[in-house]
Amino acid sequence: MPTNLTTQKIKDTFTQVLHVDGGPEAAEKTVYSGTGTATALKVGTTSASVDNIQLDGNTIATTDTNGNLILSPNGTGSVSMSKVAITGGTITGITDLAVADGGTGASDASGARSNLGLGSIATQASNNVNITGGTISGVTFSGSFSGMTLVEATTLATSAAAAGVNLNGNTLAADGTDTNIDINITPKGTGEVNITNVDILSGKVPFSTVTGRAFASFSDITDQTGSTSAATAVKFGTTEISGAGITMVTDGTNLTRLTFAAAGTYMVAPNLQLANSDTADHDATIWLALNGTNIDRSATKVTVPKATDGGNTFFQIIFYLTVTAGQYVQVLWLPENTAVTIDHTAAGAIAPAIPSAIIIAERIA
Repeated sequence: MPTNLTTQKIKDTFTQVLHVDGGPEAAEKTVYSGTGTATALKVGTTSASVDNIQLDGNTIATTDTNGNLILSPNGTGSVSMSKVAITGGTITGITDLAVADGGTGASDASGARSNLGLGSIATQASNNVNITGGTISGVTFSGSFSGMTLVEATTLATSAAAAGVNLNGNTLAADGTDTNIDINITPKGTGEVNITNVDILSGKVPFSTVTGRAFASFSDITDQTGSTSAATAVKFGTTEISGAGITMVTDGTNLTRLTFAAAGTYMVAPNLQLANSDTADHDATIWLALNGTNIDRSATKVTVPKATDGGNTFFQIIFYLTVTAGQYVQVLWLPENTAVTIDHTAAGAIAPAIPSAIIIAERIA
């Protein structure tokens, strides 16, 4: 056979015979028709090409620059591949792969989440999860929580090796394996634990921690005389115990005004030592006034015996009253005879001094 039949032809009866330019070799050579016309086919000893498609061993490739490789079946035919490994590029225009076949059944992220039952939580960052509906059950939480505004549950409990806290309905209780477990509520810094309505059914409240307490005790070590025609305020010139919130304030002349710094209900208990130097018994009326106004139903009449019958008696009453901040109470008295006095006795060899007047006060509410 001639080595090169280019521009030549074999006998007319062999016009359908193809021949390779120069014979097949490692580099692909053009294949010519029997009439010497170059065809689109090129062959070599290990590969063959048609137009821009090359078959080389087990590889099908395009030979033109950036050429696409298109597999296009005819009619309703399809391209079947028993094993596929896609290592790059894109896939478009295909039917969504069903969930049952290992796909998502969707062509976008939102549809995929819906088909897979992931909901909106799939779009949340791990440090910013927003659950807006549904339920969570059989889940154990660990670590810390912040920014929580509402937790609704029949029972909510924390646990530790020995003790935890259980929230059940409207009850906060200690829970754990120990026998006796405290519940500690500790505010930060100068913050306070504020409870609007409290019933303490048992246990104890440290006295030193109770705020708003007020108490005081006063006495007088002088003899005091009164008027038979006008009320006289009893003097309490000596401070025995001065607690926060209760003081004895002057009326301009004497210390007679038991004054309360804070509004509240107070217990007031005056005690007067009365003496009578006359030969007949005489009465004295004693009562309380709030800011200069007599307190209704606070008066008591006391009979002081004549001197020959001892000439001494005492008056004592415990009275409860509600005041506003800054108000004061006075003990007023009115003897029917000036022989009746509020009497002081100095200390004796055995007994201590007897003050003429004593008053104690304490806030109770």
